[in-house]
Amino acid sequence: MAKDFRYYFQHPWSRLVVAYLVIFFNFLIFAEDPVSHSQTEANVIVVGNCFSFVSNKYPEGGGWRFLKVFLWLLAILTGLIAGKFLFHQRLFGQLLWLKMFREDHGSWMTMFFSIILFLFIFSHIYNLCLLMAGNMRTYIITDFMGIRNESFMKVAAVGTWMGDFVTAWMVTDMMLQDKPYPDWGKSARAFWKKGNIRIILFWTVLFTLTSVVVLVITTDWISWDKLNRGFLPSDEVSRAFLASFILVFDLLIIMQELIRLKN
Repeated sequence: MAKDFRYYFQHPWSRLVVAYLVIFFNFLIFAEDPVSHSQTEANVIVVGNCFSFVSNKYPEGGGWRFLKVFLWLLAILTGLIAGKFLFHQRLFGQLLWLKMFREDHGSWMTMFFSIILFLFIFSHIYNLCLLMAGNMRTYIITDFMGIRNESFMKVAAVGTWMGDFVTAWMVTDMMLQDKPYPDWGKSARAFWKKGNIRIILFWTVLFTLTSVVVLVITTDWISWDKLNRGFLPSDEVSRAFLASFILVFDLLIIMQELIRLKN
C-alpha cells in the first residue's frame, strides 16, 4: 500500500487513537458539564415523554393503570412492526433504495427509533384520555422525566461508556487481526491470535472495566472537581467545541471503517 493520506488515515495507530480519544472526551464533558451536578428535574424532549410514559406517573385507579400499560405495550409492538416492515423494508429499502438498509441490515436500529416514535405518539393519546376525564391533569405525560438531572447524566454516562468502549475494543480487536499492516504490532498480534486468548481477553476486559466505571460513576467515588482544582476549566464555548470534537471523531471512526471495508 502506498504511503499516502489513506495509508496513514486508516493506520492502526490512527484508528486506535481516534477510538480511545472519544472515550476520554465523553468522560471529560460528563465531568465538566454543570448538568451532571444539577438537582433539578431532568427535562428531555421526546425521550422524557417515553421514559415518563413507561416508568412513572401512574394513576391510583386500576383501570387507568391498565390503560397506561396497555398503551405503552401497544406502542412498543406497533413500533417493532412499523420499524421492520414500514420504515426498514418499504421506506428505506424499496422506496429510497438505501444500500445500508438492504436485507436485514440496520433493522434493529430502525425498530429501536420506531419504538421511541410510537411511544411518543401513544403518550399523547394517553394524555388525551386524561384530559377527557377532566380531573387527571396531575398525571399528564410531559418531557419531565421524574428524576434529577444528576441521575439522568449518570445513566447517560454509563450508556455512553458502553457504546464508546465496545466500539474502541472492537477496533482494537480488528487491528490486531488485520493484515494490511504486517509490520505493526507483530508480537501483540501473535499473542492476540493464540487459541481463545482473543475471546477471553475481550469479554474479561469489557466486563471488568464496565464494572469499575459503573461503580465509580454511581458512587461518586472519584470527584473530578477535587482532582481538577481549576487546572482544566471550561465554559459553554469550550464544552460546545468538545461536543463537536466528539461528533467529528465518531464520524472519523465510521469513515476509517468504510475505507477498510472498501479495500
